[in-house]
Amino acid sequence: MISPAETATYLLESLPELGPELQTPTTAASVYQQLGCFAAFTRTAAHQGRLALLRRCFETADHLLDRCDAGLSRAVENVYLHCLHLDGSTHHTQLARQLMPARLYRAYHAPHANMLP
Repeated sequence: MISPAETATYLLESLPELGPELQTPTTAASVYQQLGCFAAFTRTAAHQGRLALLRRCFETADHLLDRCDAGLSRAVENVYLHCLHLDGSTHHTQLARQLMPARLYRAYHAPHANMLP
């Protein structure tokens, strides 16, 4: 089980490219900042069309969601998924649906499914 204290280590092992951003003093001190940084990194991969990296980001987030405690699970849902902002266009919605593992997509889609048009 991954705890909030182990989040940065797990992210760095899975995505070494995140190193410089995750290791700043402000980000390193807060799991919420770490997840926000991870969301920004994921969003950049989507905007740049780096699909292999985007898939790796989604798989990392899915693994985090699957292997974390309840508090970290809520943080992933409330910070990482909320900060993705991939639902602004048809293209990004399709990317999420096609590249996200099923569990992560359900967590991502749940808040949007109950919204009124």
